[in-house]
Amino acid sequence: MLRTKNVVSVACVASLLLFIVGCYETQYPLGSQDKAVVDPAYVGDYVVADSDKKSETVIIRNIDNHLYYVEWLAEGDKTLRMIGYTADVDGVTFANLRGLTEDGSIDNKFLIMRVSLSDDHSKLTLRNLKEDFFKDKKIDSSDALQKLIAANLQNDQIYDGEAAVATRIPPTTKP
Repeated sequence: MLRTKNVVSVACVASLLLFIVGCYETQYPLGSQDKAVVDPAYVGDYVVADSDKKSETVIIRNIDNHLYYVEWLAEGDKTLRMIGYTADVDGVTFANLRGLTEDGSIDNKFLIMRVSLSDDHSKLTLRNLKEDFFKDKKIDSSDALQKLIAANLQNDQIYDGEAAVATRIPPTTKP
């Protein structure tokens, strides 16, 4: 259990690097992993530059046409590896991400964030959900979470700050 909390903490820290503060994690995913389909347009390498001139790379790969492998690499920080899938809520795409650990375990909580691609697929927009928004809400199922998010898609109070925009780069190759 402590190991799982450490992974979640690392996931939040990595998300903090991208999104400045907070992250929303839950035991209830949006949509079903079994029904999820990978959109190959998301697959690629992206870079996010923050105000301190520190760059972060986001690498997204297709695992099995249902799941994505996602890696966050930040200069000087530990690499964060996750698996996840996307689900649509009233035409808006959200990622359901779970941390992968060095010991082979998979986190049982989902980090949920809004994601989208520009029309030409050159920009990936990531928007974290605000944990505080969900604290006093009754969420006891995936359906309840989906209904709450659907009712608040245009409500800035559900999101944690501004969206981070990552630019597609040529894939990294290793010798």
